[in-house]
Amino acid sequence: MAGIYLHIPFCKKACHYCDFHFSTSLHYKDQLLEAMHREIELRAGLLPEVHTIYFGGGTPSLLTDAELSTLLQSLNKHFKLANDVQVTLEANPDDLNFDRLMALKAIGIQRLSIGIQSFHNEDLIWMNRSHQAKQALQCIEDAVEIGFDELNIDLIFGYPLLSDEKWTSNIQQALSLPIQHLSCYSMTVEDRTALSYQIKKGQTAAMEDGQAARQYLMLMEAMEAAGWEHYEISNYCKPGFQSRHNTSYWQSEAYLGIGPSAHGYLNPERYWNIANNAKYMESLLAGNLAEEREYLSEDDQYNEYLMTRLRTSAGITKADLEKRFGSDAWPLLLSELELYRSELGSEAVASAFSLTESTLSLTRAGKLLADSHIAALFRA
Repeated sequence: MAGIYLHIPFCKKACHYCDFHFSTSLHYKDQLLEAMHREIELRAGLLPEVHTIYFGGGTPSLLTDAELSTLLQSLNKHFKLANDVQVTLEANPDDLNFDRLMALKAIGIQRLSIGIQSFHNEDLIWMNRSHQAKQALQCIEDAVEIGFDELNIDLIFGYPLLSDEKWTSNIQQALSLPIQHLSCYSMTVEDRTALSYQIKKGQTAAMEDGQAARQYLMLMEAMEAAGWEHYEISNYCKPGFQSRHNTSYWQSEAYLGIGPSAHGYLNPERYWNIANNAKYMESLLAGNLAEEREYLSEDDQYNEYLMTRLRTSAGITKADLEKRFGSDAWPLLLSELELYRSELGSEAVASAFSLTESTLSLTRAGKLLADSHIAALFRA
């Protein structure tokens, strides 16, 4: 189920915690979009059929309806789109008034991923978000009225202003809404962000030890009690509403990335575009891709497989692992698990992993330190 990701590197303002590639200047927007059209042409036909299209960023909802429509037309011209292709747009609530939602529906946007982050205005101000809580609630109400039947919202936890009581209210507010999908992320302090600067200067309190883990456990318990599927580390859905696009990443399917800083995967190669708008435009407008490539060895592919599959609730199955990496792959994985058990202790590993005769997955406790647990099983 191959997909295409388009990175739209523009934002109205910089959120204090964000280190994604973006610009708050739209001065060169036309040239950059032209460069993206050139990249689409250069990558034409690299996928046999496209099942998902995902506009991410940045803030893709800053593009006009015409600009989004033209990109979709370009993809339709240069790729075979599946009859049931799903088109997702990331958007901020302040870009989604009723008329705009009507227009997005008309050009073929089927699924919205809305960056709400919090339902508390004081937290949104602290994050330097561009919307207010009432706009978030209104845009969801309008989207449902217009006929959008697949809505995701993003929430953030683990930051200084967020008490456990406020986090509980955010979760309950999300559960009360007519949405089908929820993505929740722990705030991290990244270098060269306003948040990092504020903490170093003492203008903002440092992250509390244990807060993120505690609030993640609260989230898992609340979503399970509500009957939602916790199908990936950061993602929850009502039954039948998994993110089709992101699922292709976790299942090691091929995908293309279009735009500055976008990544693509065409087994056994991975590429990433330069994270510089000016250099990206210069290269593409001259007819050249602005990318670096990496050939993945079998060990690289194996390690990436572990990292993506163990992030999901399904985990790894013996049959699929051996199909991809040979009949000795499962016993070798078990030997790595045994080595990890000897280093960490039997009780600790048993609390992190759920092992049956034919499956391996992370437990709820294991998800708290997922990356380190998974990396311990990597091939050197």
